[in-house]
Amino acid sequence: MKRAGIMLALIVISAAALGCASQKGLTFEVKGQVERPGTYDLNDYKDKMVTINARLDGEVTHLPARDYTGVPLRAVLKDAGVKGGATQITISASDGYRQAFELSNITASDDVILINDNDTVRVVAKGYPGGKWVEMVTSIEVT
Repeated sequence: MKRAGIMLALIVISAAALGCASQKGLTFEVKGQVERPGTYDLNDYKDKMVTINARLDGEVTHLPARDYTGVPLRAVLKDAGVKGGATQITISASDGYRQAFELSNITASDDVILINDNDTVRVVAKGYPGGKWVEMVTSIEVT
């Protein structure tokens, strides 16, 4: 009986820890040429979500077109307050992978969104090569 109680306590603690980790996984840093640098949370943008239909065409991975729902990257950049003179953004992943986008392309449409992908932030970039679909996003730098 005592063993069952200990096991139950461990399960509850593990579940709580996983819940905290998943919330932390939906945050990313916005830095560089912005008025309001800092940590942003995908959960804060639930009222700005959009759905786009996009196909992933990478060098290795190919996925047919489907609907993705997420936050337009331009909404996050608007909140961060991009400074004049900025021309590009670089999105970095937890493994060091990075991809750059022209700022003018990002601010012109909702074709690049940030989604919750298994409790991490992922880029879905409609009309861009698959390599631009950065997984496990940790930061967005405006330059």
